[in-house]
Amino acid sequence: MIMMNIRFNHLVKIGFIGSWLVSITSCNLSKTNINPNASSDVSLSAVLTGAEVSLGFTTGINAGLLTNIYTQQASGANGDAAPFDNYTTSPGYFNTTWLTYYTNVLTNLKIIQQTASTQQLPYYSGIARVLTAFSYGTLTDIFGNVPFKEALYGNGITNPVYDNQEDIYPALQSQLDSAITELSQPVSANLGATPSGDDVIFKGVISSWIATAYTLKARYAIHLSKVNATDAAQKVLSYLYNGSTWRGIQSNITDAQVVFGSSTTNANPFYQQNTNRPGWIGLGASFVNLLNGNKVTDANTKAEGTYVDPRRAYFATNYPTGSTTYQGSVAGVPGAYSRIGSFYGVATAPVILVSYSEAKFLEAEARILLNAADPKAQTALEAAVRASFSKVISNSSDPYATPQKQTDYIAAKATLTGTAANDIETIITQKYIALFLQPEVWNDYRRTGYPAIPLAQNATHSANPNGQIPRRIPYPQNETSLNKNTPAGSTYQSPRLWWDR
Repeated sequence: MIMMNIRFNHLVKIGFIGSWLVSITSCNLSKTNINPNASSDVSLSAVLTGAEVSLGFTTGINAGLLTNIYTQQASGANGDAAPFDNYTTSPGYFNTTWLTYYTNVLTNLKIIQQTASTQQLPYYSGIARVLTAFSYGTLTDIFGNVPFKEALYGNGITNPVYDNQEDIYPALQSQLDSAITELSQPVSANLGATPSGDDVIFKGVISSWIATAYTLKARYAIHLSKVNATDAAQKVLSYLYNGSTWRGIQSNITDAQVVFGSSTTNANPFYQQNTNRPGWIGLGASFVNLLNGNKVTDANTKAEGTYVDPRRAYFATNYPTGSTTYQGSVAGVPGAYSRIGSFYGVATAPVILVSYSEAKFLEAEARILLNAADPKAQTALEAAVRASFSKVISNSSDPYATPQKQTDYIAAKATLTGTAANDIETIITQKYIALFLQPEVWNDYRRTGYPAIPLAQNATHSANPNGQIPRRIPYPQNETSLNKNTPAGSTYQSPRLWWDR
């Protein structure tokens, strides 16, 4: 496998690269750190655009959709996706997730940092640092220990060592600190053009990148809630606030997301999934049950409850087709029912990397961990849920999504009681719904155990003893075969991630 400097045209075209839809030819990991296409004449604009779109695509399909099957938001309903539902997938399928992050994203972000440093362009470098922290954070939260210090091309190392996650996490925070420092410099510090339209996420609005960096710092802080809950919560608030001034993502308008095009080759990955392999991916019963106003453990045929989620018609399709009902697939049992709905299922839908809604959920959880009676926790939780409503709901005539229905839903489903354990469950359950199809949902489940989804059926086997919900993904086949430093014996349950002990 050769780390390539992938150049993209102004109009980026991406073929579908979902893990179960492509066959990756065998590659020689002894060449992982060689980049024969690296050039001193690098178009930062082209490389940045390509890295951002690749990051959005692979985060949506190879990280998001994969891990959201484990948390039963989605389901591997049929075809080659079915093994994801009971964790019998061949490790070879994970080659794509690994390959696209390291090759299509991180290698090009390294090129941007190196070139921007040489040319004194701190804004390009700062953006690359934010995206690098996001990418490594996603990899380590999926696989655990991963190559970090010796990863990527140019150092002559053919078998990079795996760094401990405990060491990677402080490095992510340092990377984000460096990004904030670079992005906080005046425009005049850039001895050349600054990012604009080539930055498909924020169009060169640097204040939005700084807010994203602070929000990511808060995300990685809360991941350590099982290590030290008080310290994690204090850091979340210190990153989101500068004294009493909010400095995280400001609103839905400044969410960090990649919006895709309308043509077949550059459409949203979820749309491409549904178009290229209709019926392979459905929605999980646990998720649809919540949308129906029921419990995750209820039968998937139970009639809707009193407080239906106002986002239901946008996150899910009707089942049966043409009806007014919604039904998810029981984990581990093949069969397509409701599928990804209109908010994510159209060609131009976004892949959300980090959002205002997530930032407010982070604040709510942190406040509860520090003081179960903090009234600002309820304020933050309601802001998070309402932000999700505002982002997702587009039909003012939807009888389930009127302003009154939204208020009633919050009163019934998103109101805190002052009891810490119950309130953490409320916050994480609402976050589970709002962050539909985002990898962060799996991290929250492993940290908190919420929502308390049932075990998948037919999910007990050698790689997943006792049939439990996966705590990690086994290392990819290419890595175990060709990198002698790949830790042996990884399964869906062990070794657990450092922060998930």
